[in-house]
Amino acid sequence: MSNKTAPNPHTPSQNTPSRTGAPSDSSPIQHPKGTASIVFWSIAVVVALLALYAVLQVDNWGDSGNNLPTRFGLDTAKLAAVDPALVNYAETQQYPIAMQSVRGIASLPDGGFVVAGDKTIQRFSRDGEPTESISCADEPICVTVAGDDHVMAGHLFVGFVARIDVFDTQGQLTRTIDDGFDPQTQITSLAVLEDYIYAADAGNRVIARFAADGKRLGSIGKADPSRKIPPFIVPSAHFDIVGSDDGILRAVNPGARRIQAFTLDGDLLGSWGKASAGIEGFFGCCNPAALALLPDGRFVTAEKGIPRVKVYAADGTFESVVATTDMLSANASSSIDIRDDHRADVLDVATDPNGRVLVLDPNTRAVRIFELKTEMVSTDES
Repeated sequence: MSNKTAPNPHTPSQNTPSRTGAPSDSSPIQHPKGTASIVFWSIAVVVALLALYAVLQVDNWGDSGNNLPTRFGLDTAKLAAVDPALVNYAETQQYPIAMQSVRGIASLPDGGFVVAGDKTIQRFSRDGEPTESISCADEPICVTVAGDDHVMAGHLFVGFVARIDVFDTQGQLTRTIDDGFDPQTQITSLAVLEDYIYAADAGNRVIARFAADGKRLGSIGKADPSRKIPPFIVPSAHFDIVGSDDGILRAVNPGARRIQAFTLDGDLLGSWGKASAGIEGFFGCCNPAALALLPDGRFVTAEKGIPRVKVYAADGTFESVVATTDMLSANASSSIDIRDDHRADVLDVATDPNGRVLVLDPNTRAVRIFELKTEMVSTDES
């Protein structure tokens, strides 16, 4: 047995590397003393006070102190400008809605329409006269109507955060659908197509598919490279879908600035649209915010950021403008406001059997009716 004393493991040797592999340094830290100490701490205090003063002078919200405007946004006057020759529609009617907050609109087969807002679903005639009101337990987010070919023709489907309520033609609640929804669910849009019900779920970035009895059949839109299905990019709670008589489900992929077409089972058929500052494209992070189909198969889109409504051909080619930023609201501006408390509320759109475009304007709390100028001329002549 060795008689040598073992080195203390807690006392590093001058030549022994540290556990990190770096050479150890046992040199004592030199602290300033005397006059040098006073000077050192005086300088430190002055620097700290100057830093505090600078922080207090910064007004992050631009309301005082640094001359920043109270509304801070990207000046988009040129982007909002539209060639008048492209505006093929004119506003013909405006129907005020007696609600504090309006969120969704859908057209009815008879030319009327229904609006979701506050804790109410309100039916209107074609001429904007209220005809029926349905009270809801919670605030509705979106609404759609089953067509004549659906097993529940004429029924209203109302979307809430994580459930769908179904009302019959008498306004009675007949069913609640919530199969497969979870705490992440955020329903933003509904579509009823053939005997299926579809719900756009912005929280999970998928479209939930249900049978007519409310049973969950699966999800559409999950990324699948083998089927060439890209993921839905949904930065905010604006994720719209629409069904059509051709048996195809259309969905906005807002972050990609595209409209995608799916079979009823979820196979991707194609897509169109592009990100562009030009009038033919979709500007900003995530557009369009709303989508509707005209009776002849053309698309109507509504955008946020720079609010405007446009028409595209069935193949996605830009055709014309329904409403410009300046036309849409007295509160509209030529700026993209980047603060949530300064952003204008987002438009919703629908179309009726006669081809009228119905714009739900939450900033004026009104349904605004736009018609083709050529049809207005022919009507006047007749």
